[in-house]
Amino acid sequence: MKRKDNKFLEYVKEILEPFGPITTRAMFGGYGIYKNGVIFAIIADNELYFKADDAASKLFQTYGSEPFTYMGKSGLVKMRYWRVMPEVLEDEEELHKWFDMAYAAN
Repeated sequence: MKRKDNKFLEYVKEILEPFGPITTRAMFGGYGIYKNGVIFAIIADNELYFKADDAASKLFQTYGSEPFTYMGKSGLVKMRYWRVMPEVLEDEEELHKWFDMAYAAN
């Protein structure tokens, strides 16, 4: 999908709009998502991932979420970003909870 025509990116910006001014920046074939200049999420392969500390990782995992991974030069690299599950994207209250945790994980 061409970057300038990314419907998923537009969808993510729309559902995150209630949480304040959100900006995005193209990076590494995906996007970084920022609030107040702080990156709290990424989009890779049309999936949204929220940053997580240990507590958030445990919660996100209970929903069946998995961390963002990629193949590096020395093997599989696991990042501190966890996939936001579709049921969370559709539940405004739960999305707010996940957003707060992601933003606080910085």
